[in-house]
Amino acid sequence: MGSFTNGVLVGVGISLLFAPQTGQETRRFLRERLSYVRGIPPENEELKEQMQQMTERVQEVQQQANQAAQMGSTVQNYAQETARGANAVQRDLRNMAQETGSDVTATRQRASGPQNPPGRQGQ
Repeated sequence: MGSFTNGVLVGVGISLLFAPQTGQETRRFLRERLSYVRGIPPENEELKEQMQQMTERVQEVQQQANQAAQMGSTVQNYAQETARGANAVQRDLRNMAQETGSDVTATRQRASGPQNPPGRQGQ
């Protein structure tokens, strides 16, 4: 071991001997520090609670997003039905206009057909 490592170990040992904590507190402290050195963050109740709240909030947002997607799908279906209905009405109106136009033309022809044009009477 290097001299720095030896110095750290001696310093930790001396600090443990003179620490104003109980043995149980010291062991908990050492356990947390060892976990921290290994890369495992220490347990923190406040952090756990915040994580739980965040998890619940994310789930709520996911549910709201799912509901919004469902509502969007429903709106899209209604829009498609409305468009189909509008197309049917437009087609019916076009047919009625064509029929009315042909009826008007036929009526005009019948009304002006057998009569003599003005100025040709009695010749």
